[in-house]
Amino acid sequence: MLLKARDTIHVSSVSSDNIITGQTFEIDALAGASLIKRGLATEVGAAAVKSEPAALSKSETTPKAKQQETQTALTKSGANIRNKAG
Repeated sequence: MLLKARDTIHVSSVSSDNIITGQTFEIDALAGASLIKRGLATEVGAAAVKSEPAALSKSETTPKAKQQETQTALTKSGANIRNKAG
């Protein structure tokens, strides 16, 4: 779920830093619904986010895709990976 902050808030599952007014962020549906209900955020469409590129070429990858590739490579090499709880 993609939300836009209506006030400065702190959501530890999103970032260790504060989310400032007007900043967009991604959060799970349950926590997002709670923020919307309390008037702290509003839901926005994916097209409203300016920081995401419209289309990626084959040579480009998103940071999340890069992280998944790294985790896959580490797992295949026998490394233990500990993910955040939540």
